[in-house]
Amino acid sequence: MKAPETLDEYLDLVDQAIFEIEDLLACAADEGEDDGLELSGMLAVYEQIGKELKTLHAQILKDGHIVGSATDQSFMPLVRKWKGRIPFHQLLTVLNDAHKTGFGT
Repeated sequence: MKAPETLDEYLDLVDQAIFEIEDLLACAADEGEDDGLELSGMLAVYEQIGKELKTLHAQILKDGHIVGSATDQSFMPLVRKWKGRIPFHQLLTVLNDAHKTGFGT
């Protein structure tokens, strides 16, 4: 996956991540008890990541987001712990890397 080179590209990736997490939440909500609870058992994790992505989106829109801060996004501990259960964890890692190092690196 290509790293974002501008704030607009970064925002597009955040939007994509929000879409992915909302889709995952919808699938988890539709999952029946006979389905093994593969997704619904992760609802709290997915909801937390979604909340943090929406906060990030809002920060970007009001120019309150600092790229190149050398710190992890707040959702990264969950991503690292549960990456095997987050199908789009690579997208979240790309977002985090750009957040830490800035654009064009």
